[in-house]
Amino acid sequence: MAAAGKTNKNRLVHQPRKVIVAADAAGAIPAGLTDRAVQVVRAGLAAAIAVASDQGLPTAGPRVLSCRGNLIVHLVPAPVVARVATLTGWTRADPYRWLAREVAVAGHLAKRGGPVVAPASRADPGPHRSHGLAVSLWDYVPPSEQRPRPEETGEALAQLHLAAADFPGQLPDMSPARELISEGLAALEREHVITQQELAALQGRHSSVLVELATGNRSAGVLHGDAHPRNLIKIGADWGWIDLEESCRGPLNWDLAVLTCYSRGGQRALAAYGAATGMPTPDRQDLAPFTRARELEVTVWMLAMAHMYPARYRGQAQRRMAALVCS
Repeated sequence: MAAAGKTNKNRLVHQPRKVIVAADAAGAIPAGLTDRAVQVVRAGLAAAIAVASDQGLPTAGPRVLSCRGNLIVHLVPAPVVARVATLTGWTRADPYRWLAREVAVAGHLAKRGGPVVAPASRADPGPHRSHGLAVSLWDYVPPSEQRPRPEETGEALAQLHLAAADFPGQLPDMSPARELISEGLAALEREHVITQQELAALQGRHSSVLVELATGNRSAGVLHGDAHPRNLIKIGADWGWIDLEESCRGPLNWDLAVLTCYSRGGQRALAAYGAATGMPTPDRQDLAPFTRARELEVTVWMLAMAHMYPARYRGQAQRRMAALVCS
């Protein structure tokens, strides 16, 4: 099995072939999706099943755990989860690269005993190319209704930063604030999801936040990139991070701003982070430029989600867009 983060292109590239999604696999598709979303989920399931077959994993009863930005499929009964870049496949220029970084950083963290769900230990985690989609494989962790307390979230982020500090691989600079927004805007323009006036407003805001982020001297390191509490899941008695595909290098305040955006106990989370790292706790003014950049990133992402899942996201996307343009 290849080590996490390493790829052998001759071995991992899956040659396209006709794959029929079996009746029981088709039954894994959640109800209530638009026709466009169903097509995306079917394509993702076919890609996941093909990779599972190549890896000697079960293919008869896949169970869809999530089908938003990526399709997340539990390859029942194996303790393995497939992550397929579906919606991210058209909002990013090269989704394979993002999954490769995630596997590499998560693999490093797992070896260091860091708080993370590990890449698959029973198969080659990839990422793999299958039917035009990028697919990675992960150890399965049973779902839990538990949510971390702010103090636990802050400590978990501190442990991630400390364990990732010596990551040796190359990572982009602040990719959530740079490529994720610019590539997302390009996809929205290509699919005619927004008007030219809206596009110009978002591009102008992007230029402004990048200027803000370029000023000041701040502690830098390896970032999770999307460190909100819902990206923590219970692993036994501990908490582990998922969704590291936005991992990059940059100011630690980016992760701290994301953390406080989505935590009602943001100050408690920051205090726990500071206690675990020994670093001064940033104040609201320190985090403000990163918060503004994050709000733009989420708005662009929400517009893409609304294109795929209009009933669920269109209202949120429109409200975010209006608030951003008027601010």
